[in-house]
Amino acid sequence: MPHSSRHRRLTPHDVRGVKFPPSRFGTRGYRESDVDAFLDLLAEALAERDRQLAREREEVHRIRDWRRSHGIPDEGRREPTPAEVNIYSRAQLRAESLETRAQHLLRQAEAAARQRFDEIVHQASDQAKAVSVHASVIRNLLEAQLQRLIQEIHVLGAPVATGTGDGQAVSPPSPGVHREDEGL
Repeated sequence: MPHSSRHRRLTPHDVRGVKFPPSRFGTRGYRESDVDAFLDLLAEALAERDRQLAREREEVHRIRDWRRSHGIPDEGRREPTPAEVNIYSRAQLRAESLETRAQHLLRQAEAAARQRFDEIVHQASDQAKAVSVHASVIRNLLEAQLQRLIQEIHVLGAPVATGTGDGQAVSPPSPGVHREDEGL
């Protein structure tokens, strides 16, 4: 197994390149496939670490470049001044106050919307009931009118009694038949 120096960073390639000698027949040791699987897992973890570090370095460089392009000196890490802490604290308190106010306004708006919704549903229900009553009244009127029309049709379609002298009713002539032709 190659030894890596303590001063040199271990890379995923280094881990993947490690080979363990196979155990001798009849002796205890590790199974080669288990060791290889672990080494693959370790190599991937190291690779992910390297990718994350590279992303973080990139972000640090991006921020430094932005600060330089805006004329902000790179002062490194320093403790904030009491004035800066005070400004930050006031800003945080103000933000919390605004958040509390926004939540209060949101609750009020939700309550008003809920109340308006209930009013609209109640009005719609009342209107639906009124329309139902009107429809029922109109239906009853139409049914009564229909019954009167049916009665009139029956009356008009009944045989008409005429005075023939013998007391028998004579039905109206059929269309296209003249009175003179009836006797034939």
